[in-house]
Amino acid sequence: MERLRCVVVGAGPSPAPEEDLEYRRASTNAEAEALVVGWEADAVVVDLSSAGSLDTVADLATVHPEVPVVVVAPLDAMPEAVRHGACGLVRPEAARADLGRAVRDAVARHRRVREALQRAVLRPLVRLRDLIPSDGNPEGVLRRLAEVARAGLGADRAAAVALDPRAPDLAVALAEGRSAAVRERFWTLVPQRLADAEPPPAQGGPVLTATLGVADRTLGALTVARALGRRGFDPVQQELLDVLGILGALPLLQVELLRELRRSNQNLIDALAYACELHEASLRGHSERLASYAVAIGRRLGFGDGALENLRVAGMLHDVGKIGISDRILLKPGPLTPEEYEAVKRHAAMGAEILSAAGFPEDVVRWVLHHHERWDGRGYPAGLRGEDIPLGARVLAVADAYEVMTTGRVYRGPLLPGQALEELERERGRQFDPQAVDAFRNALAGGEVRRDSLDA
Repeated sequence: MERLRCVVVGAGPSPAPEEDLEYRRASTNAEAEALVVGWEADAVVVDLSSAGSLDTVADLATVHPEVPVVVVAPLDAMPEAVRHGACGLVRPEAARADLGRAVRDAVARHRRVREALQRAVLRPLVRLRDLIPSDGNPEGVLRRLAEVARAGLGADRAAAVALDPRAPDLAVALAEGRSAAVRERFWTLVPQRLADAEPPPAQGGPVLTATLGVADRTLGALTVARALGRRGFDPVQQELLDVLGILGALPLLQVELLRELRRSNQNLIDALAYACELHEASLRGHSERLASYAVAIGRRLGFGDGALENLRVAGMLHDVGKIGISDRILLKPGPLTPEEYEAVKRHAAMGAEILSAAGFPEDVVRWVLHHHERWDGRGYPAGLRGEDIPLGARVLAVADAYEVMTTGRVYRGPLLPGQALEELERERGRQFDPQAVDAFRNALAGGEVRRDSLDA
């Protein structure tokens, strides 16, 4: 039989002794609050006929909503007591005989409501799926899991541990504390070091652990603990932690899938870029250098992380359409005939078609399609002018021109960086977007891109 702990505020008559109830009396509000926290009381009785007041009822109900307040009050004061937060009511003349029943009923009702609320806490955890950051780092998911477990189960400490999919390391997030000053930490460690380490001294408090996993996949563990002397966890709380372990595993699986997808996409990007550069030795590294220049310009122009990644990909694959152009034309040392020039111009549209068919983002496709447009409208394939040209394509045009000029081609030797920048300045407002030229000049001056580091 569970023995309930009850704090009595006021100097009224003592309730009748009962085997399943233990009472402790508090003469002040401060003493009552201290007992509620330190003794982990199940209920509080406030006797309005003695030292208790409605303010005491309201204070306790607000500061400790997990503990029901039973009020001893005359009939006419009962409605006001309920409005102040009372969960149970007893008249003074019946207090000695009926108080035990009122406390038990209030505790039972309060626990049912609290268990329902605890289950409701799980609903927002679906939002864990939205916590996957763009870099696929599991830290944000683990931190959120640890804090939700700590708060939701009334623990002093909670830890979420998972095997880092990037390396054979354990990723650990810890949330610790019971007040507003909750401390959070995150670190990684090699499992072998953990096995070789001296075990920490036993804390001795109640502990619950659940698996972070779904079906046949175990990704880690979720653990909550209370300090020595605190009450243990109940079966409902174990069930809540088990559900947390299942829900928390879903975004961790998505992190793994995101990384695997990015790895596959990068392999495809690298392969396509390599194929574009096979036919000419001077092109080795051209796409990577151009992409770095484009990202530097985009960062100066305020592109967000997602747009910068699309800009990098577009830079890597801007000439993928040249796969369909004959080497006889691409490697011709002299001037091209009009027919040959028309064939070369088709590479922008062909590249866009290839990337679209491969499922690359729409921005990447559009920027590759229009990266040979000119600010004055004399470019190709659509003859767009000024700001009608997608901004990403205008950025690629500047980055491409600088990279080609400083590298050289079979039909022309390379220029010095200063000479290439002067050429961009001359064509500023004619061939190139003035803002993109200015952004690139500032990026170069600020040391945000260095050619020698890319050639290393």
